[in-house]
Amino acid sequence: MNFKNILMGSAAFACVGIASGGAQAQLAFGAGATFPQIAYRQLMDCMYNQAQGSPGKPGPYPKAANCAAFNGSGFGGVILYAGTGSGNGKTVLRTNNKASVTTPGTTVPYTDSTFGINNVADWDGVQFAGSDDIINAADVTAWNNAGNPATFGNIIQIPTLVGPVGIGFNGKDGTGANLTILPATPAGGSSGLNLSRQALCGIVSGHITKWNNPILTALNGGALGTGNITFVHRTDASGTTFLFSNALVDQCRYQFGPMNETTSTVVSYALPWTDHAAACTQPLLAIGANQLNWPDQFPTDQCSGTVANPGGGTFANASGSGALVSLVAATNGAMGYASADYWLPVRVGGKATANLQNEWDVTVGTGQFHPPTYQNAKTAMGSAVPRFATAADRANPLAWSLQGVVSNPVLPGSYPISGFTWLLMYQCYQPHANGINGYNWVMTWINYVYGSPNGFDILHENGFAELPAAWNQEAYALLTDATYGPKFTGSGGCAGKVGAY
Repeated sequence: MNFKNILMGSAAFACVGIASGGAQAQLAFGAGATFPQIAYRQLMDCMYNQAQGSPGKPGPYPKAANCAAFNGSGFGGVILYAGTGSGNGKTVLRTNNKASVTTPGTTVPYTDSTFGINNVADWDGVQFAGSDDIINAADVTAWNNAGNPATFGNIIQIPTLVGPVGIGFNGKDGTGANLTILPATPAGGSSGLNLSRQALCGIVSGHITKWNNPILTALNGGALGTGNITFVHRTDASGTTFLFSNALVDQCRYQFGPMNETTSTVVSYALPWTDHAAACTQPLLAIGANQLNWPDQFPTDQCSGTVANPGGGTFANASGSGALVSLVAATNGAMGYASADYWLPVRVGGKATANLQNEWDVTVGTGQFHPPTYQNAKTAMGSAVPRFATAADRANPLAWSLQGVVSNPVLPGSYPISGFTWLLMYQCYQPHANGINGYNWVMTWINYVYGSPNGFDILHENGFAELPAAWNQEAYALLTDATYGPKFTGSGGCAGKVGAY
């Protein structure tokens, strides 16, 4: 089936998703990654009713510019999604327990008083989760040990959108003076601040510590400013950190430079911050992980070893994308990482982002730098093409994980820190006793995200891109598979299963 045929079939797929839902007030619930939460909220509101929030919780989120009206489907109801971090999203899926939802961020509404949903405790089950951090072998082991295959079937993991991780900065140096930055030059860029691979790796590893570092000065046509660079990172188990660290582990491996501004000894700028989730019985390694042993957060690692910071870099931390961006904005000389919808030009009045080099630029010597646009992110992720030998392989979340991370994109024009965000679902769902089958609402929304040009436009205005065609096609193949795809209990691979609701 080609991409055109998939899109032509989207209306029919939507109807299938609605057929068994008989209740007037339709609801569905999920939690997890903050990376896509704003785009998810606007897509959900455009497809269904606008989530209203409730007293003391985030209120309605503005309508997307490319959404003609709320509830464009005419189906009513809402999907509520709580941005709690990718690590929590995985936990919520595994436990199928709303009590596992940690305190949500305050960016988008996850309650709706018009439906009597004033807290997560009022949710009626959990139907899906979000994560930018891929399902790994440990996740599958935990799923199996919980007895979930007999209850819920397989973990369904499919990508939903493509996004860049932008490196946003405060705009002032460490002393509070305005940075001297050239005007934005790359297409779609929000600043003229250029960070070579060496520069970014030096900053994140704690060796480039001042705004007047000679490496930065040479890149940007003169001194940018003075004072400390403060690098702000996430403290929670974050899929954005997973995408960021995966990229830097690969890209910084062979970068070197002076220890710092006062010591000229050449040292490695490889990412030094190790995986906080690794067992102490293993050698602690700097690998792509959703939580790292940063020196300001963890003086000692889980093996009681000192988390060293020999370059003397300054670090700060926050939980959640919104809090990280707020801390960057409030801290002179700061920079940090978050999805593009938290920075200029997507976020009106937000902070600008730096332009980065990709592998093509480094190897060929183009002298080019790239901003975190959705076009550049889609180019990066288009370099990976999923291949599954059998339908059973397609149903294996680890097969998607193996192919779905592009830590060092090589295509010209790629933005070097890009990735998918993933939707996590159960294979098997039970019809709800009250007739409000949230599974139907989620399936119909997925179809809208995958197959609607209007949905694509909403993604674009939020700084994200739709899936490359090959990934879209494979996701549809899994969703519609009679044996391995998600469905109600009693048929296909869900015969004999209890199912989630």
